[in-house]
Amino acid sequence: MPSLTLDWEPLQQLLDDGVEDLLAAHWEEVACDKMEIPLAPDWERAFRLQREEVLWTAALRKNGRLIGYNAFHVTPHIHYRHTIHAVNDVIFLDRDERGFAGVRLVRGTEQLLKQLGVEKVMYRSKRHVMVGHAKTSTIGDMLARMGYRHDEDVYSRLL
Repeated sequence: MPSLTLDWEPLQQLLDDGVEDLLAAHWEEVACDKMEIPLAPDWERAFRLQREEVLWTAALRKNGRLIGYNAFHVTPHIHYRHTIHAVNDVIFLDRDERGFAGVRLVRGTEQLLKQLGVEKVMYRSKRHVMVGHAKTSTIGDMLARMGYRHDEDVYSRLL
């Protein structure tokens, strides 16, 4: 029986264990405007935000192998300074591992965020990105089934 584990992990550990391969697969699957905006992680800034305890990355592993991640910016909200919010930066799960592991990734991360004192968690959902093998729903649809509510829409445009 496969063993799934989830915990906050330092960026260096994730880099050592191949997170860049997952990140490239993630970018290939979900990124818009790839020709104009290439993937180019700012690792120095990410390490700084991690040291400042703003950037938190949960790693999902199956039998020790990195299969997904869920990263957040965790801070008191600028409009609600007494409330700690977690704003999702990226969430990704290896295509071959989707299904129950995705629910485990979200639910497990909720528990980790509670330990940090987070009171509200927010995810963005790209409507063109489908989850699961059958490609029948988006991450937003999955989150809604898990009790999340649709709060906002995000619109973008290249300038």
